Amino acid sequence: MNKVIILFCFSFLLILAGCENNVGGHAFFDQINEIENSLENPDWDRVTAQAEELKKLYKKDKWKLQLLGDEDEYESLYESINKLIVAIEEKDRTNIKLELSVIHTHIEDIYSL
Repeated sequence: MNKVIILFCFSFLLILAGCENNVGGHAFFDQINEIENSLENPDWDRVTAQAEELKKLYKKDKWKLQLLGDEDEYESLYESINKLIVAIEEKDRTNIKLELSVIHTHIEDIYSL
């Protein structure tokens, strides 16, 4: 009986610990970090290319995002990526940073269990 209780408690703790970690999205987070780092001394053509690469990454992994998140999450992510591209075209650093933060949050929400 004690072994069953101990096994149950151990299993429960493993499940709780596992729920804290993201199960993916590293490519998205890496791309976001690249864009953030490029903003320190911006080469706007490079920043634009990085944002377009983020959009390509979204399109490539859209099926995963659809499986992991709900429609509002992955559609909001796509909208934020497009807002990011517009902010980069306008060279609006404040909105760029804001949209990067929103994108990061959407990715965390989608990939968290």
